[in-house]
Amino acid sequence: MDSFTILLAATTAVRGLGAGLIYDVALVSLPVRRKIGAIPYTQYALALFSGNGIRTYGPVSILGALLTLAVTIVAFALEKPALVTSSIAVAFLATIIAFFGTSRALPAILSLRQTPDDETRLSQTLDRFARWHTFSTAFQVISFVALVVALAN
Repeated sequence: MDSFTILLAATTAVRGLGAGLIYDVALVSLPVRRKIGAIPYTQYALALFSGNGIRTYGPVSILGALLTLAVTIVAFALEKPALVTSSIAVAFLATIIAFFGTSRALPAILSLRQTPDDETRLSQTLDRFARWHTFSTAFQVISFVALVVALAN
């Protein structure tokens, strides 16, 4: 296995972990708020995103983005086959779009600390977070799938 393949495999693994983490929040955790209400969910979200969440989500996302940038540069520099470079380019573009979504979702979740325990206001903030988080999730998953395609070829 050459160094490019190792870099691509490592990038795919980290991006797969990141896609799994964000997918879990979007499709498992966020729907729970409809069952338990905005105030209890806010308490859960604040605990999640200030404890292990902040120590996990941030580094995995940033490392994944940096690895995606690196594998993109290397793929084009080494003039890898068109399917590989185009798949990696899609992964890189999806990563940029996902980070745009995250840049919109993060302020909403951070604002929960200053939002009073008002069910309506919290629901509006959580809805904004959910929209942007779901947007980001879709592009994180697209990026991961594109990397899998590149790795398979």
